[in-house]
Amino acid sequence: MNKKNQMTHYHKKLKKIKNLGCVDCIKIKYCEKDVILKLVDESEETVNLLTKWREKYRNMFATDFTITEEKTKRWIKKDVLGNPEKIMFVIYVDSEKIGIISTSQYDENTNSAILDTMMKEPTFNLPGLMTVVEKVYLRWMFDELNLSKITGFLFSDNKKMMNIHKKCGWVMIDVVPIQKISTKEYTRWEKITSKSDDMNVERYFNLIELTRENLMRDFDNIEYQFLGD
Repeated sequence: MNKKNQMTHYHKKLKKIKNLGCVDCIKIKYCEKDVILKLVDESEETVNLLTKWREKYRNMFATDFTITEEKTKRWIKKDVLGNPEKIMFVIYVDSEKIGIISTSQYDENTNSAILDTMMKEPTFNLPGLMTVVEKVYLRWMFDELNLSKITGFLFSDNKKMMNIHKKCGWVMIDVVPIQKISTKEYTRWEKITSKSDDMNVERYFNLIELTRENLMRDFDNIEYQFLGD
């Protein structure tokens, strides 16, 4: 495909999934449990869970603000379901909502997109689950969205998530210093473009990248299906 066709395919695929609604999209069998990924919905339960998880992991987001269910509801409607660049799935284990995983920011020049938010209910314990979910989801991104590569970033001190990413084949391409910018509405961590000698760097971003070849090196014998077409 040429660049225009690749971009069109990405947007059409996301639009098709959103038009189908909350149906099974990816199915995984793990430890004798049914793991299903479905498009995020606007139900009270989902809004409540996403608000709770966002609050729990707020220190691992580049942007922080006063978190409310009303803001979460608007965000799902406008910034996820209403955004042609973004798709988010709720992770179900035996019908229980236990997490989310998402994709955003298609780059036409590199035919790539970002692995965006990935969160899990902190009280839910099934060792190795999120590594398997991430591997299958990344394969879905490559195979169904026809991406050439996947990119991402995370705080350097988020070692638990970085360890999961490494098991999926991600490669760290840079570590960049960041600074906190504060306004009345939010605080945001941004890359430092020009560092002065007296600037105290508090945190760093790991910039990471993945190819399909690296993903498949340790994909293992995972039982899964891509559904929803």
